[in-house]
Amino acid sequence: MPQALVSRAGVAFEDREYWNIVLLISEAVSALTCCPIFGYMLDVSGTRQGPYLSGLVLLFASMLVLSTSHSVKWYIIARVFQGAATAMVSVAGLAIVTDAVDRASLGQMIGYLGTATTLGFMCGPLLGGLLYQIGGFYAIFGMAFGIVALDFFLRLAVVEKRTAERWLCLTDGERPSQENGYIPERPPYGTLMTPPTSPHTATEISKTTFALGVLVKQPRILISLCAVTVGALVVSAFDATLPVFVENTFQWSVLGAGLIFLPGAAAAIFEPFFGFLSDRLGSRVIAFASFAILAPSLVCLRFVEENSPFHIGLLCVILGLIGMCIDSSEPALIVEMQRVLDDMEAEDPGVFGGGGAVAQAFSLENMAHFGGLALGPMVGGFVEFQYGWKVMTLALGILSAVTAVPMLWLSGPMEEVSWTESADGEMEREPLLTE
Repeated sequence: MPQALVSRAGVAFEDREYWNIVLLISEAVSALTCCPIFGYMLDVSGTRQGPYLSGLVLLFASMLVLSTSHSVKWYIIARVFQGAATAMVSVAGLAIVTDAVDRASLGQMIGYLGTATTLGFMCGPLLGGLLYQIGGFYAIFGMAFGIVALDFFLRLAVVEKRTAERWLCLTDGERPSQENGYIPERPPYGTLMTPPTSPHTATEISKTTFALGVLVKQPRILISLCAVTVGALVVSAFDATLPVFVENTFQWSVLGAGLIFLPGAAAAIFEPFFGFLSDRLGSRVIAFASFAILAPSLVCLRFVEENSPFHIGLLCVILGLIGMCIDSSEPALIVEMQRVLDDMEAEDPGVFGGGGAVAQAFSLENMAHFGGLALGPMVGGFVEFQYGWKVMTLALGILSAVTAVPMLWLSGPMEEVSWTESADGEMEREPLLTE
């Protein structure tokens, strides 16, 4: 994008980093604003497919504007649309996958999702730089349009769990049972395990369907959101400053500036394993260790100073370690938010209404993520521009060290979470993210 701003939008070469940061912030702020709206829509709607496909259509339109524009104004507008589309696809995609996920393996599944997401964020500059070098500006968008089209048709082929359950029931009015081929399961996420005499009336439930205000009052959720914000801030700070740093320090081309993201992207393949550890050890240990190791790793970037094989190798090793720290924290933090939802539902059944609050919880996580993406270029870009690379990495290291401390207040292993049964053998506590 920095090169496109110069060659297509007429931005002065020395201003390319500034306008690149503006575009990153525009997309992140748009996504941040749209997340709570889309989360609420998904919780109260009867389907995930419609909103997800709408997000893909909006994403396609935003890339069309971006690929045909020749002014900074239209670039900003396109990135605003792209941010809204990203918010919808992210929240809906997470909700779709967790519909059928067993609670005990949620962290590992989130790890697989995180691997795909992180690879997308980290490999974007890599593939973009490679395609720009080989085929020019339009080659990048050719690949992007193809990916969106493939995603659209694959989503059409997916049957949501609640739809499949309806298909298993006979349409002639017969009650579904094992004799007619229906296999009973736990209710979908968000289904209230309360008797017909539940004190929650329709009016009370309708007042609690917008759950964001309730969720943000929970200390463990606030701690998790702050950690998500810091992780995204670190990533986006490097998105804005690392390409320019390697260009100035190593005299690398656009291709080299894209390749430098590869060490961090490679760390994402371990995220399912980190999610598995979160399921077994709890969020507290994994999140604390991640940020405690991240802090000195960021500070050590100050030792990369000259164009030599040793310093290039050192930069790659440190970036790989930074990527592993951030990737290991993400599943733990999302699992922690789910456990808070479980605790709240157990203490006050029906607190989130009939639709649950899964998508709204994911929207909060995405808001924190995009908030970090918006702050990263501002914080990283400003500090690096005013005080230099070493001060920026030191500031990020201190921020990570401070973030590690509240992680000690998160939950421990799964065994610490108790489950009870009612007199008739049914679970009194049904997780909102269930199989």
